[in-house]
Amino acid sequence: MREPLNIMGAILPILVILAGCGNAWSPSPTLAPNQPNGSSPLASAMVAMDAQLLQTLDAVMADSSHSWEGRRLMSHDFLALAPTDASMLNGHFEAQAPIYHLAIEQFNASPSAKHYNEVVASCTQCHLGTCPGPLDRIAKREIREDGS
Repeated sequence: MREPLNIMGAILPILVILAGCGNAWSPSPTLAPNQPNGSSPLASAMVAMDAQLLQTLDAVMADSSHSWEGRRLMSHDFLALAPTDASMLNGHFEAQAPIYHLAIEQFNASPSAKHYNEVVASCTQCHLGTCPGPLDRIAKREIREDGS
C-alpha cells in the first residue's frame, strides 16, 4: 500500500506543475509593466518629455556638426494634469512648473546646448523638491561641457 502512495506523491507535484504551464513556451521572458497600475496623465507627460529630450539629444549628437538649428521641444501643461499621487502637487511643484514652460519657450526661440540644459535643469529643480526618483535619469539628459 505504501508503494502506490509513494508513486502518487511523486506524480502529483509533476501534474500540478504541468497543469500550471498552460502557456506556450517562449524564448523571451514576459516582463512586468513598469507601471502595473497604469500611469497618471502627469507621469505619462513626463515620460514623453524625457523621450523627447533623449530624441533631441541623440539627433544633435548624430549630426556631424552637432547643430541645434531647427530643434523644438513640445511643452506639456503639467499644472493641468492629474498626478499619480495628489501629495506631489505641492507649492514647490506649482512654482517650478512655470519655470519649465519658460525654459521650453526659450529653447524653442533659440535652440542651443545651453538652452537645452536649462530645460533639463528645470526638470531637476522640480524633482528635487517633489519626487526625487527620476533624478538619475534626468541627469543623463544633461550635456556636459565636454560635449557628452
